[in-house]
Amino acid sequence: MENTLTYKEVRDRCKDIAMELTPDMPTTNSVDAWESFNTQLDHLRDDSYSQVLEAVESTDWAIYTHYGWKILHAVPQDLINDAESQYLDYNAGLAIEETCGGCFDIWSLQSAIAFHVLVAMVEDSLSTILDELQDMAQTQLDNMEGK
Repeated sequence: MENTLTYKEVRDRCKDIAMELTPDMPTTNSVDAWESFNTQLDHLRDDSYSQVLEAVESTDWAIYTHYGWKILHAVPQDLINDAESQYLDYNAGLAIEETCGGCFDIWSLQSAIAFHVLVAMVEDSLSTILDELQDMAQTQLDNMEGK
């Protein structure tokens, strides 16, 4: 099996997934519009983990197990180690036969760990994007109040 994914491709796809989760920019330049946008960003930040899980679960990379191998070979080892720990914490107390829907094999394991890698990368990208958008929204509000 040839690995055709690079770390840059994985990182860029995770950024794209994170961007898709963000609300649309305000269409009017008013205090109400920017305050509403800021509130939407706060709500997304509060619910980001479940939003990220849902977004990653719906990607072809999470659906098809052969992507697990490709993702794990494209990302740095520290991301894999963190994802493996997350996977083990998530499945603590379960017998091997009970993980991955009862059909555990090496493909399922690597796919599950790759899933946690993607979740962490999308979460990180989303956090960065939310910080930038909230800074921009606050700057817009500050500028409008100064007028």
